[in-house]
Amino acid sequence: KPSKSIPFTSTFDPSNPTAFLDKVFDFIAKESDFFEKDSAEKVILSAGSAAKVKKAKVVAAEKAKIAAEEKAKAEKVAAVAKKDKEVEGKEDEKKDQESSLAAPNKGNGMDLEKYSWTQTLQELNVNVPVPHGTKSRFLTCEIKKNHLTVGLKGQPPIIDGELYKSIKPDECYWSIG
Repeated sequence: KPSKSIPFTSTFDPSNPTAFLDKVFDFIAKESDFFEKDSAEKVILSAGSAAKVKKAKVVAAEKAKIAAEEKAKAEKVAAVAKKDKEVEGKEDEKKDQESSLAAPNKGNGMDLEKYSWTQTLQELNVNVPVPHGTKSRFLTCEIKKNHLTVGLKGQPPIIDGELYKSIKPDECYWSIG
């Protein structure tokens, strides 16, 4: 018997899918001998099971896609937060460096914890405070070409370090004021 196509039209209402299935089965029963075969029920059940498995795979794929998007979004947010934290850290470090660099004093020098100094183009003055009434014989002051040591005798030096540039010790002097 040659097969011929017969048109089928119906409207699917998602709130009542069984009405659509009833129309499909009525159409198949009227237009074919499908339901007269013993295998009809098995074929319909396997088609329903296959549709159910296919739907479960689609739902699982959508959930996996959403989870991957959320993970990527969370990683992006974490990366931005990390970058912001690094920028803040660099800004804090820069502020710390700027605050650690003291401004020069009135004499274009620096006021430090144990001494201060001022400078002009021709000379440098280093002021080391000592207890009131200290005599010169209680002090040590060694001015060498590349080194300066100043302090009270019998105590660790107040200044003991290399000079930035060599000097002429013969042109240097110290005094108590």
